[in-house]
Amino acid sequence: MASHPDSQARASTISTGRWIAAARALETSRSDRLFNDPWAGDLAGDSGKAMLDAADYNPFLPVRTRYFDEQIIDTTGQDCQIVLLGAGLDTRAFRLPLAASCTVFEIDYAEAFAQKESVLRTISPACERRCVPADLSGPWMPALLEAGFDRSTPTVWVAEGLFFYLADSAVESLLRDTASLSAGGSIFLADVFGTGLLALESMAPLVKARTESGRALPFCTDTPDALFRAGGWTNTKLVQPGHPTANFGRLSWAPGVSGAEEQTNLRTYLVTAGL
Repeated sequence: MASHPDSQARASTISTGRWIAAARALETSRSDRLFNDPWAGDLAGDSGKAMLDAADYNPFLPVRTRYFDEQIIDTTGQDCQIVLLGAGLDTRAFRLPLAASCTVFEIDYAEAFAQKESVLRTISPACERRCVPADLSGPWMPALLEAGFDRSTPTVWVAEGLFFYLADSAVESLLRDTASLSAGGSIFLADVFGTGLLALESMAPLVKARTESGRALPFCTDTPDALFRAGGWTNTKLVQPGHPTANFGRLSWAPGVSGAEEQTNLRTYLVTAGL
C-alpha cells in the first residue's frame, strides 16, 4: 500500500531536520566555528550524518544559521517571544544567550519532537521553552495561543529553511497569520530561494517526482519583498548570502558578479521583515 502524501511529507521533513543537525554538528567541530551546538550530533544520529556525507556540503548552511542567530540576539531583550516555525531539531532555546524571561515556542509535527525530546530531556534551556505540536499547513494558531503565546508582546518569528518545503498558498497564509498575531515591533526572519533553483539539473528528480504525483513544487520566489508586503509585513530588508553582513569569512562576495549568480531568479535571500 502506498503511503499517504502527508505522511511522506512528514517523513521527509524529519529526515531533513537530521541532515541539518548533522551540518550543525560538522560546523561545531571546526576550530573556526560560527556557532556551537553540542547536541547537534546526537540529534542528527547516524542517518543524518549519512545524508550529509552523501551530499555536496553547502557552506551556506552555517552562514544562514549564524546570520539568524545574530538577528535574534540583536532584536530580543527581556520578556521577549521567539517562535520557531518548523523548528525541527533547532536548539536555539538551549544554545543562544537569551534572557531567562524570554519564551521560545517551537512549532512542528509531534513526530519531530519525539526524537528531539529524547536527546534534550535532561538539558536545561536558557529560557522558557514550549513545544507546540502542529502542522503549519493547517490550523496551527489555536495550538500556539493555547501554549501561552501573548499577542501583546513583540515577537521574533523564525522560518529557517522552512518556506522551500511549503506550497505557495501555505507560505502566503503563514505570513498573513503571523502578521495578524503580532504586536508592533515584531519581526519575521526567513530565507527564500529564487525560482531559478527549480531549473537546476540537480533539482530535476525532485521536480519530476512532485509533478508526477500532483504535489506542489517547492516554494521559490523572485520577489520576496512583494511576498512579505502582501502578507502584512512591511519594512522588508533583503540580504544575499556572501554580502559583508552575511559572510563571516565563508562565502565570496562581489557586487555585480557576472554569469548565473547575477540572475535574479538564482538568488537566495535572507529576509528581515517588520510590521
